Amino acid sequence: MTILKLLLALLLVSQIFAAGADVSCQGPQCSSDCTAAPTTPTGLSWQQGSVGFSCAINSCPANTSSGLVGASDNFCRSCPGTPNGQVQAVFANTAKTACVASSLNCDRSVQWTNADCLICNGTGNIYARVDKSGCQSTAPPGADVSCSTATCSSCTAAPSAPGTLTWQTGSVSGKCAINGCPASTSSGLTGASDLFCQSCPGIPIGKVQAVFANNALTGCVASTATCGTGRGNNTWTDADCIACYGSTASYAKSDKSGCQATTPSSSSTNSMIILSSVLFLISFLF
Repeated sequence: MTILKLLLALLLVSQIFAAGADVSCQGPQCSSDCTAAPTTPTGLSWQQGSVGFSCAINSCPANTSSGLVGASDNFCRSCPGTPNGQVQAVFANTAKTACVASSLNCDRSVQWTNADCLICNGTGNIYARVDKSGCQSTAPPGADVSCSTATCSSCTAAPSAPGTLTWQTGSVSGKCAINGCPASTSSGLTGASDLFCQSCPGIPIGKVQAVFANNALTGCVASTATCGTGRGNNTWTDADCIACYGSTASYAKSDKSGCQATTPSSSSTNSMIILSSVLFLISFLF
C-alpha cells in the first residue's frame, strides 16, 4: 500500500510539473533562440523538446491564465491557458501577464474584434476600431443605416440600455448611425430593433449576420429574416426560431408559419392520441 501511495504521489507531481508542449524558436539553441521565459512564477526555462530541433518550457505552471510576468506567444504555445470553447489560449495578453484565448496574437494590427480587444486588454481598450486596426477605450459609432427620412429623429428609438445610445448623422449624407455601439449587442439590450441591430450587429453564425432584434428585443441575433411581423409568409426554420425565441419556442411549425415550444411531430402525435381516445370512447359508449 505504501508503494502504491508513493507511485500515485510521483504521478501527481509529474502531472503538476510536466514539461510544456514542443514549439519552434528562432534556432535550435533553446536557451538563447527562444523568447525569454516569464520571470514569474520563478524557475521557468527553455529546454530541448521531444522531437528534432523543437523546444519546450521545462515545467509548466498549474495555471497560465493569470499571474505571469513577461509571458510571450511562444511560452503560451508551450503552456496554454484556459481555452474558450474551441479557441485555444496560446497568445500572451497585451500586459504579458496571461495566456489568453484570442483568435490571433495580441500584438497584431489587423482583424481586431471587440471580443479579442476585451480578451487581450482586459478593462482598458475593449472596443475594436472601425477599420479593425487596433483597440480603443471608447465605443466606435455604428454602421450607416437608412431611416424613414433623412433626419435621424425618424429612426426607431435606440435601446434604453445599456448606456446612453442615440442616433446621429452617419458618415454619408442622408444616413444615420448609433453614436457608440456596445461591446456586445448579442444580449443585455432593452428595446432593441432591427434598425439598431443593422447599425450594431451581434455575433454572426457562419455567414448569417446578426442584424435582427430577437422577439424579446434584448439582443441582435443571427436570423435569416426579421423576428417581427414584417417576415415573409411560411419562412420560419428551427434555427431562426431558436435565434428569435430561444428555448420558449424553438421549433418551426410544420407549415413554417411561426414557432412553437414542441416539435411538429410531437404535436401531431398528441393530436392522434387525443383523436384515438375520442374514437375509442365513442365506440365504447355506442
